[in-house]
Amino acid sequence: MIAIGVRYLNGWAMATHPADRERPEWPPHPDRVFMALAAAHFETGATASEVAALERLEQEPPLLQAGRHTVRETVTTYVPVNDSASPLKGSGKTLRPLAPLGSLPIGRDRQARQFPVALPEEPVVHLRWPRLDLDTAERRVLAALCAKVTCIGHSASLVQMWLEDAPAGAPTADTRPELLPVGSEPARYRLRVPAPGRLERLRADFAAAVRPRASAWCGYEPRTEPEPETAERASCFDPALLVLRKLDGPDLALESTLQVTRVLRDTVLSLSPEPTEWVSGHRPDGSPSERDHLAFLPLPHVGREHADGHLLGLALAVPRNVDAYERRRRMTPVLFDDLGQPREIELRMGRLGLWKLRLEERGYRPVALRAETWTAAPPSEPSRRWATVTPIALDRHPKGTDRWAQVEEAIRRGCERIGLPAPADVVLSPVSLFAGAPHGRRFPTLRRGASGTPVQHTHAVLSFVEPVRGPVIIGAGRYRGYGFCRPLRPQEAGT
Repeated sequence: MIAIGVRYLNGWAMATHPADRERPEWPPHPDRVFMALAAAHFETGATASEVAALERLEQEPPLLQAGRHTVRETVTTYVPVNDSASPLKGSGKTLRPLAPLGSLPIGRDRQARQFPVALPEEPVVHLRWPRLDLDTAERRVLAALCAKVTCIGHSASLVQMWLEDAPAGAPTADTRPELLPVGSEPARYRLRVPAPGRLERLRADFAAAVRPRASAWCGYEPRTEPEPETAERASCFDPALLVLRKLDGPDLALESTLQVTRVLRDTVLSLSPEPTEWVSGHRPDGSPSERDHLAFLPLPHVGREHADGHLLGLALAVPRNVDAYERRRRMTPVLFDDLGQPREIELRMGRLGLWKLRLEERGYRPVALRAETWTAAPPSEPSRRWATVTPIALDRHPKGTDRWAQVEEAIRRGCERIGLPAPADVVLSPVSLFAGAPHGRRFPTLRRGASGTPVQHTHAVLSFVEPVRGPVIIGAGRYRGYGFCRPLRPQEAGT
């Protein structure tokens, strides 16, 4: 096992994220570190022994260990671009001298540029290859190459790089999160990594005087410890929601949940190869599935001052009993293109307009686009109180004088149906306790399949004896985004 350590000498890292020009890249993508090593190799002799060492690093994505970070406020800077043969700027009647060099035979225009900077809590990063063994001569070559690297990303982002057998410090005392590569599987982070042939492609791009082509992408997930036997109760849906953020399209209110999730479901089925029962919700003969299947959820702006309930994105909740291979097989074609980059998903919703979505992979994201906001998954604490954001559609129409008691009992059974304990207390309400969530009557009613009869729905607050984790989605409309609950924190309640 070998490790490469990187220390940012200025205490900050200046590099632009490849998916978003306005935010910094952190942690540094393994391919960016590899390109820094390749640059040092090309600029200092390009020996055959260095080629062999770099080609060894291409064989598998490394583990990554980096601390948390904040982002320095980004300002627009006007930077001179390459010299122009003409002292004039513009075209036709709009030609004007370049200032302040308009009187000289050449001129330099200025273009707006941004230089995003990450401020890590700990300026040291480690990349580890647990299965890579190098002999003494190879280690000496790679160590010398690391010592030649002066910057990663922008030329002002100065670094010190070194080779070691293991990251500095005892692993048990190191609090920096460790990210593990998971390949093309949908993951919390998507990082560029070197792949076999990367060094040769960089050489060819340099010879052709073109910018380096994009490298391969790899999913990374934080290392998690096995859950103790006394782990909190959780629902049958995986808390690792697949979050899709809206890139473009009209603002839609939470009341449009049924229309939007219906189109999302149709789109997922069209992109998924041979949709199986847990994706489609139907058996091979077309009858409704009785097993847990994929749920389509709205992600609205609620629970904050001035919240208006508009949708920032959507999410897919995969049943817990779907193994990682099956999940990857079905969801990767939906979320990623043939090059392994997040796919732009289009939802054509008729009169509601066109939406464009993409898997959320930004390090910093709005509260509504964080899975833990809705699931109480770590780092959030489990919650005893949950309140609906979309109303619960009842399985049966209550009748008689005790119909409200019937509704409460139906909601308790709905919690048990998704693997949670029955709540100790159920409070029914026509409104949600979350600021910005609409009144229950503003949501369209579900209708039963064959009969077409309307399904009654209601908002509710659920109180459990013990803390639980979500996602909590209950009732007849749970696969379409109805009955979607959120942990109720005191600061988020609208009443």
